[in-house]
Amino acid sequence: MRLLCALLLFVVGNQTFVCDCGPVGLTEAFISSDFVAQIKIIEVYPNQNQDEIYKADIEIVELFKGPTLTSIYIRGRSDGKMGSSCSVYFPKGSELVIAANSFGKGMYSFGACSYTINLKNNYRNTNRNIEVLRSISAYDNTLTARYFPIISSNFYDFLDSKKGLLLIEKFALFEVNLEDLTNPSQVKMIKGFGNDLDDEILKELYQSTWEIRFFDEESEAQGKLKVIVSVYFYPAEGEYKSFLSTNSL
Repeated sequence: MRLLCALLLFVVGNQTFVCDCGPVGLTEAFISSDFVAQIKIIEVYPNQNQDEIYKADIEIVELFKGPTLTSIYIRGRSDGKMGSSCSVYFPKGSELVIAANSFGKGMYSFGACSYTINLKNNYRNTNRNIEVLRSISAYDNTLTARYFPIISSNFYDFLDSKKGLLLIEKFALFEVNLEDLTNPSQVKMIKGFGNDLDDEILKELYQSTWEIRFFDEESEAQGKLKVIVSVYFYPAEGEYKSFLSTNSL
C-alpha cells in the first residue's frame, strides 16, 4: 500500500530525520515521557559552549501530562553551526506537540528521537493524534513507565482480518493489566468504536500474550504492569480497503 509505506517514513512523531531512532508510538511516548503538551516557542537562546542543547521559553497551549513549564531544552543547535544528525532546531514561533523527559533539577528536554508533531506542517492525522492524547490524559495523566510493550502476532492477525470495515470513530483505546508481565489479568475499554467491534477487540486482548522490553534495569517492574493499546481506523482510499492498525500514522 503506497500510502501506508509513505506514512511509515515518519518514524518520529510526524518528522523524518537521518538520526538513527527507533519508531516511537503515540501511546508509548505518552507513557514513557514525563511531560507531554502542545506548546508554542516564544523565545530561543543560544547554545552554551559546544553543548548540543539549547533553552527555549514556551507557552503551554494544552497540557496533557507533567508540570506547568515556562521553558524547555531542545537537543540541537540554535546558533547556525553544524550539529550532529540528531540535532534539531525549532525557531521562535514554532507550534508543537512534544513528549519530553526530565534530566534533573526541574529541567526537561526533547529532541530528534522524541515524539514530536510540528503543527505548522498540517499532517492529516494531527487532530486525531491530539484527541488520543486528550483521551489518555483524561483517563490517567500519571501513567509513567520506561518500557516498550510488544503484543503477540495473533492480535495483528485479528486487525488484518477487519479490512473493509466502515467506522465513524477514528480510534479506540484499551488498558491491559499484565499480572506477570506476559498474560493479561484485566482488560478495560477507555474509548471504543461504539459497536460490536469493541467486544471483539476486548476478547482478542484477553487472549494475547506480551513481551515487555525495559529501557534499563532500573526501569524493570515487579508485579502488575499497565499497557495502553490504541487501535486506529484508516478509511478506504482509492483501490485500498479501510484497515485497523496500532500505528499512529
